[in-house]
Amino acid sequence: MKKLRPLIALLVIVSFLVSGVTGCAAIFHGSSETIHVRSEEADTRFFANEREIGKGTSAVTALPKKGLSKTVLRAEKQACNTKSTPIPTEFDALTLLGILIDFGIISILVVDWAATGAVTKAAQTDYVLTPECPKK
Repeated sequence: MKKLRPLIALLVIVSFLVSGVTGCAAIFHGSSETIHVRSEEADTRFFANEREIGKGTSAVTALPKKGLSKTVLRAEKQACNTKSTPIPTEFDALTLLGILIDFGIISILVVDWAATGAVTKAAQTDYVLTPECPKK
């Protein structure tokens, strides 16, 4: 029984850290980003990478921050030239508050950076992507 006590204590501490500690950027800004896309052309189809996110003159989608820097927004319309743009990301300064919680070891490195990607945020959340259509 005495040999199991250190193991049980370690399991309790690890369980507490995994379930009880959340990074500051994830708490305040979440682990996803809401992106708004508009077009001046009717019946435009909007895509985030290969996934269709809407059709018409506007679309709204929530994208996980973890792969946000690899996401490309695209607007397509039949008989028109496609418009696309990558989503630029920037460092979320709220991540640094994790230094006050646990010196950033779990809250920044594990939660905000590795698990949720909340260490970055979209530099821009509103986009106007209008496909170039030939003049009639």
